[in-house]
Amino acid sequence: MSPAIRAEARRLLSLRSTGIFAALLIGCCFGPIIVMGIIYDPTYQGPIDASDFGKCASIFHVLAIVFAGTYTATEIRSGSPAISFLTQQHRWSSLAAQYMVTSVFLTLTYVVGMCLALMTALFYPDGLVMTGRGWAYLGLYGVIVLLWSLMATSLAVITRSVAAAVAAPITWMLLIEQLMVQIPMLEKITPWLPFTASHALLTSALGQVNLEDITAVPVLAVLVPVLVLMGAAAVLHARRDAP
Repeated sequence: MSPAIRAEARRLLSLRSTGIFAALLIGCCFGPIIVMGIIYDPTYQGPIDASDFGKCASIFHVLAIVFAGTYTATEIRSGSPAISFLTQQHRWSSLAAQYMVTSVFLTLTYVVGMCLALMTALFYPDGLVMTGRGWAYLGLYGVIVLLWSLMATSLAVITRSVAAAVAAPITWMLLIEQLMVQIPMLEKITPWLPFTASHALLTSALGQVNLEDITAVPVLAVLVPVLVLMGAAAVLHARRDAP
């Protein structure tokens, strides 16, 4: 397994797009805080808190999906799986390595970006306020981003299409679920929608909802699609010929 991880890490680091994505992912974490300081209006006083960092994390969320889907689908179409199949004992190891390396890359950029965002917020005119719930909120948001990036990676393996791997999860988050939530007849299944469930977990972590009111439904609603897509991707990756 370690040779597969090393090969995947070298492949990721050798790409010019990796540096571009790293800059974008890190920049989107502290960039909005800088803009808030530049256009500061005393009429709307208030310190920077976790909810403000959540807005930065939402941008990171979308970019993480774009990165995961684009990188995986592009590598598949360029023939990387064929090389992995010839040089590694098990086909599943190359996919597992890709999941791990992509997750580590996104985790590092998220941590670095949020650390820079916190440092930037210290210079905000009204200061910075972070509670224990705020730290939990940022940590949970990072986990949710990783889960959605795993779905994007899995979709790239299943469809072998950059457009499908990127557009499908983003369209689902920003359009389809938003429309479904507005339909009264679908009220019973709304808690089972993954993006809605993600926000339910985040609001509970931030203290906007009592923890006693949160059941296992949001956790399952987020985890089940991830596991299903990863399982389907693993089966297809192992059985299909390389493109």
